[in-house]
Amino acid sequence: MSTNKLFLYLENELVKARAVESWENLTRPLKWGDLEFEMTTSPIRMVTWPNLIPELPPETARSFLDLIASRYPFSRDRSQLMQLCPELLFKDNVDEWVFFAGSFNPWHKGHQACLNLLPKDKWCFILPDKNPFKEDSGREPVATSLELIRKINFGSHHYFVPTFLINQEKNPTINWIEQVRTRFPDQKLSLLMGFDSFKSLNSWHRSHDLLKNLNKIYVVSRLEDDHERDEVAVPLKTIAPHLEVEFLGRHEFENLSSSDLRKKT
Repeated sequence: MSTNKLFLYLENELVKARAVESWENLTRPLKWGDLEFEMTTSPIRMVTWPNLIPELPPETARSFLDLIASRYPFSRDRSQLMQLCPELLFKDNVDEWVFFAGSFNPWHKGHQACLNLLPKDKWCFILPDKNPFKEDSGREPVATSLELIRKINFGSHHYFVPTFLINQEKNPTINWIEQVRTRFPDQKLSLLMGFDSFKSLNSWHRSHDLLKNLNKIYVVSRLEDDHERDEVAVPLKTIAPHLEVEFLGRHEFENLSSSDLRKKT
């Protein structure tokens, strides 16, 4: 198949799609980059969007991924999508957004354990990003997204957001958290991370400002003990007294690291 025209369908906030056949026409075409699309109320022959992307021409696939990224309230082009096709926007009425950001290069069972240990009622947005402390590996956004989606075992409230992959630039957490806080001042903003990331928070860009903009940090163990937890968590309360820290517990993959896995490939 080689087409840049799609029918889109929303089902429980997830995008499904199918290609426009040669004998069909879009009656109300909308354009996003190289992609032309139209919303439909018919679920017939629809597949989830990651299953369709490999069949699209490269530029169309990239435009489609950018469209998916723009659905979310913290994405750069959401206002543009709001004007073009407001029914495609991601909508929720939860008071807390949990962000799980990282390079995930590669995604491994330790990352999955973080998702599994997060309480099931939490809405978690998985944000693949470039690590500002590491050299960019040059991963292509579409291929990287598909690789991650195939590996991640999503819960009912877990959403893959390729916003930062599309931008292809190093993006310290405070840069986008501050923007989200400005746009949504009453929203609870939380991070999910392993203890290795938690203990290095003070080295993050503008770490004190980041902590003051967060409501909660969910921390998954990485071989630490209770003393190490207190050494990191207690000083944070002097910087951001309102900040909650919840330790989610241990798992059997605490020794895994993406850096070590990359060395083996």
